[in-house]
Amino acid sequence: MPFWTSRTHIVLKNMFKTQKTVTSLLILLLIFPAFSGCGGEDIEEYSGPIDIVLIMSANSGTLEITKGNDNATIDQQSNPVSIEFDLSNTTSGSGDITGFTIDPGDGSDMIYSNGSENGVFTHEYSVHGVFEAIITAMDSEDNERSVTEEIRIDYHQEHDNQNTANPDVVWVDYIGPSNDIPMWINVSSTVENPQDFEFGPIGSNEPVTVTWTLYDGQDNKVNESTETLEGGDEATFESATMMPITIDWRLEITLDSDENVNTATVFDISYDHSGM
Repeated sequence: MPFWTSRTHIVLKNMFKTQKTVTSLLILLLIFPAFSGCGGEDIEEYSGPIDIVLIMSANSGTLEITKGNDNATIDQQSNPVSIEFDLSNTTSGSGDITGFTIDPGDGSDMIYSNGSENGVFTHEYSVHGVFEAIITAMDSEDNERSVTEEIRIDYHQEHDNQNTANPDVVWVDYIGPSNDIPMWINVSSTVENPQDFEFGPIGSNEPVTVTWTLYDGQDNKVNESTETLEGGDEATFESATMMPITIDWRLEITLDSDENVNTATVFDISYDHSGM
């Protein structure tokens, strides 16, 4: 990353373990102001009076979704990614700061404020993808300046389908208006044919043949596997695909009998964070 003097200062607040680390970072920021500006860019070259100071709690995170039978989202287990934008130290050399706008980039509504607010805003990202947040500051002399910040939201979906002879089709939830495709889609699905001891220690379960079939968003078969499970057995299907073109994937789990099984499926979608 090149070093240059900039009138835009962008800092990421990390989760520091000790006060000493926080103090050291503050000292470095005071000693090396010319290094600021990393992580955000002006939309176009700017030479005006507004000095945007943006402190972000993070510029990435993981959206976590938990689902149960019938693909019902368990609300209390769904965790959007909350990101704080702190613009309270932004100033202008020719007038008072009168307000800010933040376009989160994920298709949600613009955030508006006026000069009477403290300049600290929080947005919850509830879709995954790579988004360009546009942050704009205005002053009382009608000057305006915008900078951009890239936000990357990964995805983790757990789906538990219990005591069923007709397992749910597991879908990847909605992706936002992403600027980039994922780096990886990873799928792991375990099916258990639980032992039934209702009729004694030998059990009553019949063998069940399980077939996992993974499809991409264009209905192409990506991967398939079949296992036969005796009572008390379980098997796991795994698949990893690098840089998939489509994102709305699905996993179908079919059985050759009416035995009830338990399934647990995880979709993980990760975006490239190497340049952040």
